[in-house]
Amino acid sequence: MKSSTRTASLITGAVVVLLAPVAALKAWSAPADPRISVGAPAPATLLPGDVRDAPGRMIANALWTGLVSYDPGTGAPANATAESITSPDRRVWTVRLRPGATFQDGSPVTSRSFTGAWTAVVREGWAGSRLFTEVAHVKGAREGEDGMPGLKVKDDRTFEVTLDRPLNGFPALLGDPAFFPMPQNVLASGDWASYGRAPVGNGPFRLKSRSPREIVLQRRSGGGRSVVVRAMPEARTQYTAAEAGDLDVATQVPPDRHGSMDADFGDRHRAVPGRDVTYLAFPGREERLSSPTVRQALSMAIDRSAVTEGALGHQYSPADSLVAPGIRPGHREGQCRLCVHDSKAAAAALADAGGLKGPLNLWYEADRGDDAWVKAVAGQLHRELKLDARPRPVADLRKALDEHEVDGPFVVHTTAAYPAPVAALAPLLDAGTGFDDEYTTGLVAEAERAATPDEGVIPARLAESAMLRDMPAMPLWSAHEHFVWSERVRGVAADAFTGLRLDRLAVKD
Repeated sequence: MKSSTRTASLITGAVVVLLAPVAALKAWSAPADPRISVGAPAPATLLPGDVRDAPGRMIANALWTGLVSYDPGTGAPANATAESITSPDRRVWTVRLRPGATFQDGSPVTSRSFTGAWTAVVREGWAGSRLFTEVAHVKGAREGEDGMPGLKVKDDRTFEVTLDRPLNGFPALLGDPAFFPMPQNVLASGDWASYGRAPVGNGPFRLKSRSPREIVLQRRSGGGRSVVVRAMPEARTQYTAAEAGDLDVATQVPPDRHGSMDADFGDRHRAVPGRDVTYLAFPGREERLSSPTVRQALSMAIDRSAVTEGALGHQYSPADSLVAPGIRPGHREGQCRLCVHDSKAAAAALADAGGLKGPLNLWYEADRGDDAWVKAVAGQLHRELKLDARPRPVADLRKALDEHEVDGPFVVHTTAAYPAPVAALAPLLDAGTGFDDEYTTGLVAEAERAATPDEGVIPARLAESAMLRDMPAMPLWSAHEHFVWSERVRGVAADAFTGLRLDRLAVKD
């Protein structure tokens, strides 16, 4: 071999040797799966009117676009599929749709897509039916009935909704999955099981595939990356996968990793305040608990932070208001001064009220996951106030309340149906306390029928102050969601009413 040829061969071989590790490193560092991956427990259902969990709500908001959507920055509702939602009296509402909207199968989104879907939700008694019957009070909305007199189609783009009473928050309510539309062929067939398995919506994503292990969503526009929602029920599995870069977004954080999120993810984590609140309420018929001073003493004796960081595993935030922190329009922080743990003030207040003798039963629904924290609260009341506090689980708490068996504080869980302070307060009037103060109930009604949601804020705040003074129910804590994400994604946004916004996720350039 000539010297020049041999030298060239050696150089070429050296280049190959040098390039091989680079190519291997590039192949190793490039993601094996170009899709954006999200970890979450498997949703119970994707049938929009029956969605009842956070994963279902997250996916439903990717597959459908409602009449309104919620701004993840402010929490305020804004028209989406609706061109306008108007009413002269907050009782009869006219909904006008934007032109040209279609489902992912190409069929048009019309007025009947909504009125037919809403009728099905109520008739079938799905999870969302209570929003029609107990919150919006749509005229004639009754489970099992084949029609709803309060719904009237004017034309393909216009329909009218009549409520039994004024509700200025009605437009804000319409972003819930219960109010999403369904295609005409599905409404005609009534094959809800098939539709729930492979739903066709009108949103930014279409369902590409579904298996027990994952749900793949493809962007309807054809651009951008698909999103795969992996069935990962364990928070630890999600967190570890995101930390290793094997998962882009984890929707849960294990209790023992809350303190290390900064170290593990830097600024790539977020807590999103929720719309659920847990309360301890008081039965109005129980004379020894009728004094607001007694109730306030019990409230100050509870160390909410200790429970949320202990028995509740950092999944909740201590309450400082009757209104959940995820309700940002009109929400005020720090309204419940008597929710601050103060042992001496609690003992003094109880002594001033004459004390409490005998057992203090803490009533709650069995098999709902409340056992650990109720036991913790009972222990605190025993230590702080020397009370014989006893957890008292029952199979049907509402039945026990109706039959006047409940003789002590009882657990109440509420979820605000739409982002307004009055949406958090109104459920407390039906919680079984018997609280019917005319001044307070009048303020709640005034907040609901005010000319605009903004005008309803002041009466709602006055009602909250009055309820905190009499304390028919003491707020304990509010659930929140946690997200951590990998270095390759951006656009992580969420709110209490939508959850994680899958349509905003993108890969960094």
